[in-house]
Amino acid sequence: MNLPEGHGSVVGYISPLGLPAASQSLEAFGVKFSPGGAHISRTLMLAELCAVLTKVPRLSDPAAYREAILQRNVLGKATDSNRHKTLRHLRELYALDEGTPIFAVLRKLHQMDATSLPLLALQVAWARDPLLRASTPPVIDAAEGDRIETASLAKAVETAFPNLYSVLNQNKIARNAASSWTQSGHLTGRGRKTRQKIKPTATAVTMALIFGEIAGYHGAEVFSNPWCRLLDLLPGRAKAMGFEAHRIGLLNLRAIGEVVELTFPLFAEFASKQL
Repeated sequence: MNLPEGHGSVVGYISPLGLPAASQSLEAFGVKFSPGGAHISRTLMLAELCAVLTKVPRLSDPAAYREAILQRNVLGKATDSNRHKTLRHLRELYALDEGTPIFAVLRKLHQMDATSLPLLALQVAWARDPLLRASTPPVIDAAEGDRIETASLAKAVETAFPNLYSVLNQNKIARNAASSWTQSGHLTGRGRKTRQKIKPTATAVTMALIFGEIAGYHGAEVFSNPWCRLLDLLPGRAKAMGFEAHRIGLLNLRAIGEVVELTFPLFAEFASKQL
């Protein structure tokens, strides 16, 4: 079974890596288009996400995630206020609800390959946080070894959201985004951030191709979707990685020239939740 197709054409770019316009399929999948985002006060929160996925069994209901963070304090937060804030931001970034397909797919792929979590988390957070998306061009467009300045990330935020955030908040978002891109592996270094190229796994590429299908990229276009670009994949390499994912049973892929057949039998259980 194919995952449901996106509605409408792939339009609405604000940069070469921009999302398509909002659609019923994208929003039902869990992509967010509303203003704001967790990166005004938090980062990718990779350590917290990893702890939650470890402590809360897959196929749990949303109440189990809330109970783990607030009552059991599995994240070790010192105050009740911090526990509530952490829960809120994790929900903003990842949903923490397996009834939301974007999080259910993340959980299933993480169960298959926990080492891919940084790139799985980035793809989901990028889909759900417009502030993280706004910081993308200075990172993705940089060559390997280039220094990435906080000022360039802050400028990208201002370009995406003119006159919406103060200079203080632009810089705060930029610092948080720089930390997130470091957690995902796109940047390296502490004070001085340097671009490094991603070496994606077949698991991470499976997530990218699922996103591409949901976003309405079909045929050969699926290999040039924004999530493949997030993984530093040109279309030819994305296609080759797609065949690697096919080889190990993560998806089904047939390609002859521009004719591409791509299906996700392992994730058919989420199809009914899209519309």
